[in-house]
Amino acid sequence: MTALSLCIIENGLVPDDLKPQFGSYPDMIRQWLAPSLPEASFAECSPVSGEAMPAADAYDGYLLTGSRHSSYEDGDWIRDIRQFLRQAIDLKRPVFGICFGHQIMADAFGGQTTKADNGWGVGAQEYTASLGMPDDKAGFFVFHQDQVTSVPPAAKVIGGSAHCPNGVLEYSFPALSVQFHPEFTSEYVEALANKYGGDVIPSDTSQAAIASLQDVAVDNTRLADDVAAFFRRWT
Repeated sequence: MTALSLCIIENGLVPDDLKPQFGSYPDMIRQWLAPSLPEASFAECSPVSGEAMPAADAYDGYLLTGSRHSSYEDGDWIRDIRQFLRQAIDLKRPVFGICFGHQIMADAFGGQTTKADNGWGVGAQEYTASLGMPDDKAGFFVFHQDQVTSVPPAAKVIGGSAHCPNGVLEYSFPALSVQFHPEFTSEYVEALANKYGGDVIPSDTSQAAIASLQDVAVDNTRLADDVAAFFRRWT
């Protein structure tokens, strides 16, 4: 297998009190994807912490994490990511986005993200898609209030849920993105729901989210295999 150099773009930070147990978002992505993509090395860049974006040709491919920020905010670092994404695609560098990454990719490529009319999506939800799912259905962990509401011209919707219909986008160029969090564990979702329930998230939403972790089966391994195949195909 040909060695791959991938860079994880860190757009959000794990809460300080949870980081000792769960690590950073780049840590979670490595733990999820590395077994399916052993030939890859993973660097990271943290624009949310003030680090400059790498040159678009510095790595073979890129992964974008989630964030508590919204992709339609007007911060310099968010604008820099949009510009970087367009440069990476011009150079045919494959890009995979998660949650905020999914949303900012849509924004950068001509779509739109807005705050969802149907409120928070938290917990485990069933998605229908054509990626790594028997019978085209599988459960995934979600934690978001924004959604892609206008699909970019170069993208097609290949998956979604009842709560988030534009949940998986595949582009005509080397880009793929998902609204859900394949790198999360049930323990981390429960910790977030407990931390923010009754404050950022309505109490009934957080309680339903915790209950869903028992009701919806989640297996992120199949998707890791498909994302690994995506990077191999485009590098």
